[in-house]
Amino acid sequence: MAEYLAPGVYVEEVDSGLKPMEGVSTSTAGFVGMTQRGKLRGTPEFVGSYMEFQRKFGGYLPKDQYGERRYLPMAVEQFFANGGSRCFVVRLLDEAGAATAQAAAGGVTFRASSPGAWGNQVVLSCRPSPMNPKLCTLQAACGEQAEVYSDVSLNPEDDGYLVRLLEKSLLVHADYTPNEGEDLYTLLGGTGGADAQLVLTGGADCADGKKPFEAVDAAVLAGDDQGPGKRTGLHALEDISEVSIVVAPGVTDPAETAAVVTHCETAGNRVCILDMPSGMNSVTDLQAHRAGVDSSFAAMYHPWIQVFDPLERRAAYIPPSGAIAGIYARTDNTRGVHKAPANEVVRNCTGLETLFGKPEQDMLNPVGVNLIRSIPGQGIRVWGARTCSSDSSWRYINVRRLFIFLEESIRRNTGWAVFEPNDQLLWTKVYNSISSFLRTQWREGALSGASESEAFFVNVGLGSSMTQDDVLNGRMICTIGVAPSRPAEFVIFRISQIMENNS
Repeated sequence: MAEYLAPGVYVEEVDSGLKPMEGVSTSTAGFVGMTQRGKLRGTPEFVGSYMEFQRKFGGYLPKDQYGERRYLPMAVEQFFANGGSRCFVVRLLDEAGAATAQAAAGGVTFRASSPGAWGNQVVLSCRPSPMNPKLCTLQAACGEQAEVYSDVSLNPEDDGYLVRLLEKSLLVHADYTPNEGEDLYTLLGGTGGADAQLVLTGGADCADGKKPFEAVDAAVLAGDDQGPGKRTGLHALEDISEVSIVVAPGVTDPAETAAVVTHCETAGNRVCILDMPSGMNSVTDLQAHRAGVDSSFAAMYHPWIQVFDPLERRAAYIPPSGAIAGIYARTDNTRGVHKAPANEVVRNCTGLETLFGKPEQDMLNPVGVNLIRSIPGQGIRVWGARTCSSDSSWRYINVRRLFIFLEESIRRNTGWAVFEPNDQLLWTKVYNSISSFLRTQWREGALSGASESEAFFVNVGLGSSMTQDDVLNGRMICTIGVAPSRPAEFVIFRISQIMENNS
């Protein structure tokens, strides 16, 4: 409470009692899979465009080395092509070694920024500075990607100190044991002003001569948890609360699928988009595969979509999960999370691996297989919006995602209430904040009902949501109910013939 010790005019700011609530983002995706390069442990890398993905993780993956694990780069590309704008990427690889190179003299060692055979393509070029022989210009190149550093020094006191300059490099890092008077150009064997070059070697995607995809299984996908900033696989996504959509492109093995679903159920604030096996076109087989999952935090889509593969220079079929994640993001941004991400065009898609019709849809839709269909005159569209849950309350993916949106928004925007006096003033503030937020959602069409009372209710206080024992034990309990809007999955027009009245 303010003190008034001297006569005068005092101006004070008074709390209005309403804490505005802002809805959380629901369109950020988390991709897990194999890439050409990138770190294997720690906080997942943020990617805001496919060009940024290429800079950080490399390009498309060859089939002979990565097999059915090669789809992540193409899935990320489809994500951005279909309306996605933000994602985090987790790289999978097992038993990999990083490429290294030792300078011809001195204590300078270079190493690729991440493990993998890609590091064997890194070439370092160094030329002396014409103004200062102790400085040089260093270029690190890998294919078409290159980084150039000017005024590189081996003096730890200089701004251009080699080790510090390369700490944020996407291609190479350096270690150096300082020795007064040395310069990088000389240590690399350069003479007469000609470029000195060094090639990194020893990088490998996996041990024992295996191909990369042969060393990845459900255990590698799930990853290990060594604490914040040290996690791998799906566990690494635990460090990113913004992720609301999880995609593991091409993963159809039951054990790996179970790991992805378990991750989403445990987190409680995200859903996963699951692929079905390539070439599976039997209704019975699709029903059996779908029966292996029962969760409202997962949705399955089929068939695989046709895109152009720049690496092989021909059309190829890829899993649809990346494109579907982009459609989720596009629908969220244009209509809202309450709108079912269905009856939406799949962009950058030239065909489907299997053309399913209404008879197959009649069998697969009720069990939760969301088909992608070629609709005459309307293009290739997503024609399903169901989860993999047997609980009819969570039948639709937009209902599950709406509840995640509401729960996360309320949780993140009511942290101010912790340790406040648990009395009527606090209850009123919480009631006003949540009611105002839900009222906005109702007006935007996320909740059904002709009036607010039909769309939602908020109860907080003694006798309604709490007992005196709750208050004495420091518990403030708020009971909320909402009526989500559900998609018009079956649009039915009943038409009858009327007789002409001649009277």
